[in-house]
Amino acid sequence: MFKHECSPKKILHIALIVWLIFATLYVVYGEYNRLSKFVANRAYNAGLQEAVTQIITESKKCQPIPVNVGELQATLINLECLQGAEEE
Repeated sequence: MFKHECSPKKILHIALIVWLIFATLYVVYGEYNRLSKFVANRAYNAGLQEAVTQIITESKKCQPIPVNVGELQATLINLECLQGAEEE
C-alpha cells in the first residue's frame, strides 16, 4: 500500500530542517533574554534617577526627609541647611 523510502537524502533534509528550527529558536530566546535585561536595566536606572532627583529637590526645602526601605529608616537633611543655620 504505502511504501516509505528513507533515503539518506530525505533524512539529511529532515535533520537540517529540525536543526534550523532549533537554531532559530535558540537565537530568538537569547535575543529575548538580552532585550528583557536591557529593558529592566533601563527601568531600574530611570527609577533610581527619579528617586535621587526627588530627594535632592526635597532637600532644598531645608526640611528633614524621612527615608524608609523595608525595616530600615533614616531621616536626611541637607548639609547646606545645617551650615547656614550655624552661621546665623
